Amino acid sequence: MKHQSLRTAAAVGAVLFLGAAPAAAAPAEVLDVGGTPVGVVVGPDGTAYVGNYGAAGGIRVIPPGAPQPARTISTGNNVSGIALAPDGTLYVAQRDSATGQDVVGVIPTGAAAVARSIPVSRGNHLIAAGPDGTVFVPNPAERTVSIIAPRASTVDRTVTVGAGPVEVAVTKDGTAFVTNQEGGTVSVIPPGANTVSRTIQVSSTPGKTENPHGIAAGPDGTIYVTNISSNHVAVITPGADTVAYTIYVPGGPTEAAVGQDGTLYVASALSPALSVITPGATATGPSIPTENNPGHLAVAPDGTIIVASPGNGANNGSVSRYAPASGSPQPQETQASTGTRAADGAASPWNTPAGIAGAAAIAVALFIVLFTVAAGRRRKAALRDHVNGTGDGTADPHAANELLRRPPTDQGWTDAGAGSRIEP
Repeated sequence: MKHQSLRTAAAVGAVLFLGAAPAAAAPAEVLDVGGTPVGVVVGPDGTAYVGNYGAAGGIRVIPPGAPQPARTISTGNNVSGIALAPDGTLYVAQRDSATGQDVVGVIPTGAAAVARSIPVSRGNHLIAAGPDGTVFVPNPAERTVSIIAPRASTVDRTVTVGAGPVEVAVTKDGTAFVTNQEGGTVSVIPPGANTVSRTIQVSSTPGKTENPHGIAAGPDGTIYVTNISSNHVAVITPGADTVAYTIYVPGGPTEAAVGQDGTLYVASALSPALSVITPGATATGPSIPTENNPGHLAVAPDGTIIVASPGNGANNGSVSRYAPASGSPQPQETQASTGTRAADGAASPWNTPAGIAGAAAIAVALFIVLFTVAAGRRRKAALRDHVNGTGDGTADPHAANELLRRPPTDQGWTDAGAGSRIEP
């Protein structure tokens, strides 16, 4: 892999001033890791595992502070989600290259490839692992979550949740919280349960959605949910049935992660920026610029933040590493490719809440689209066909990007423009 030259963080983008000055930006180290990085998890030793949604698949293994990946774990293609169990087992949501079946691959500690596969429903799945190794698999089209018991070879049970389940966060006691993006709610699944125990409204108006998407659990059990179209993070305190308060985060907050000290980090894909919210705060603190389309993120035990940014889906995404300094992260970036990228700060319909939510007839198009947020089964089915493929064919891994690039049609797709998309 070719080691690219250093560049300053000034080239990354404009800073958002949110009540406090951002941390000083250190020079960013850039390297080529290839592919379209989407999912990311960090192990207890600080090693980052980054999945490639591209046709080649694979998981890049990046040791803490390393200038490039140490190795690549072989997987199927279309890696959409990664989970790391406490015993070091990696689980990867992927498409089996030989059969075209969507599966959750199981990778034992230190292995070079998937050891066995567990069949799941068709589609992209953003998976999560609980403290006992239980794996939760959201099924957006089916309004369910499949649950895989530790060391199992099949799905153990399936729980019905809300409309459009997309992400899961699991607390220390094993309770799973599921964002239902179409429903505007969060479903709560107790440990070992076969049904949801309660449903929490996280959009401001019942029956309507503000596109809750990313979700993270704090060390004290507090749950944080990003509402993309309202530019808010909903905060749910332990045991609560309602949202305690919301935190304004501009730019379409899509993903969230919490450090061991309780600091909340929120990626806004449309700004683009990473906001830092201290424990218990009701407003954002400093915000720092990121690469275009920041997506999934994870926090290492030492406070280092890893952000996967898929770029425009043409093998030119990036993986950024932010080392904490003086209470705020400093950018130390690794770039996936030197391909053409959209200019930072480019105008886009996604830069306003109306551009994301729009009228009821306009769908929300995500990178690796999971489902639409629009009325009508016809549009939902059409979008799934584009992303998941039809019949026995294999899906185009960049079909969702094509939807974002094409102009509006009678199906109501929004033209977000090349280089502008929201990543699940």
